[in-house]
Amino acid sequence: MRASGDSIDGAPSYGLAVLVIVLATALNGLLYPYLALANLIMVYLLGVTYVASRCTPRAAILASFLSVAVFDFVFVHPSGTFAVSDVEYVFTFLVMLVVSLLISTLTMRFRQQSKARAEATMQAEIEQMRGDLLSAVSHDLRTPLASIEGSAGALLQQKELTEQSRQLAGTIQEESVRMAHLIRNLLDMTRVQGKIDLDLDWYALDELIANAILRTATMFDHPVRLRVNPDTPLARVDGVLLEQVFVNLLENASRHAGRSCQVEIALGGGDGRATITVSDNGPGLEAGSGARVFERFVGADTRGFGLGLAISRAALEAHGGSITASNRAEGGAVFTLVVPVGGEAKS
Repeated sequence: MRASGDSIDGAPSYGLAVLVIVLATALNGLLYPYLALANLIMVYLLGVTYVASRCTPRAAILASFLSVAVFDFVFVHPSGTFAVSDVEYVFTFLVMLVVSLLISTLTMRFRQQSKARAEATMQAEIEQMRGDLLSAVSHDLRTPLASIEGSAGALLQQKELTEQSRQLAGTIQEESVRMAHLIRNLLDMTRVQGKIDLDLDWYALDELIANAILRTATMFDHPVRLRVNPDTPLARVDGVLLEQVFVNLLENASRHAGRSCQVEIALGGGDGRATITVSDNGPGLEAGSGARVFERFVGADTRGFGLGLAISRAALEAHGGSITASNRAEGGAVFTLVVPVGGEAKS
């Protein structure tokens, strides 16, 4: 496997290692009359560095051992043998080998780190380009969709419409609203995929929840119940983003538990955090799907892309909180949100 985009693998890497040591030996043969042996070692170390920068780790190790062996065989007296007349050269060989291996290791590590940084940078640029493109397209679609929704609503106000025309206009309005919802989720997803810049301020969480209930009131046959602990403190959060989390959870309940389900939201606090549960009496979650429901596209169907819960988890984590899903003992699903309240609000 290649260590970088310019690395050489397999047999060619070993061949290059041998060739580099041969060339280093030839160069040292020219320099031998003029330089001390210690300087000739530098030429071999330079060759080992080059091999480590281009080849596999094993080829670099081969170059390290080969440079020591060739240096001993060619330049150390008596030349032409691996015998050593001076015991001090044994220490020289050991140092040369250790330095060669150290250079190889550091060079390989540097290559791997450079590759990782390059891949991370490229991935970040791709994500940025994809997010920018998706955001631009989504924004361009919102205006015509709003016009379609408004026009359909105006048609529905016309008394002279036939029943068939009224149904068609109703379908147009419903589908335009659904498409606007999908686009909003796509925009939210592009926002939470990278580093989220939160617009923090002090909010009463029950007011954010109440706003979300009002926004989704038409999705349920029965009013959503809200139970609030009066001792729940204010929370320093991104109000727009957190309100959207509650909207996503209510939309999820309507989609999977049905319009006729009874949804209850309970808000409590303590130990520097607020705990919110959103429960319904629907069919509940599939066995073992408690964590998977927060993955992108897991809940995708003909009505959406399955991004709502993924966005909710990213938003909660950006606040330093969490969200989990499970089934209630009496039936139905329950989502538990934990939001740090950020201390007491300043007067």
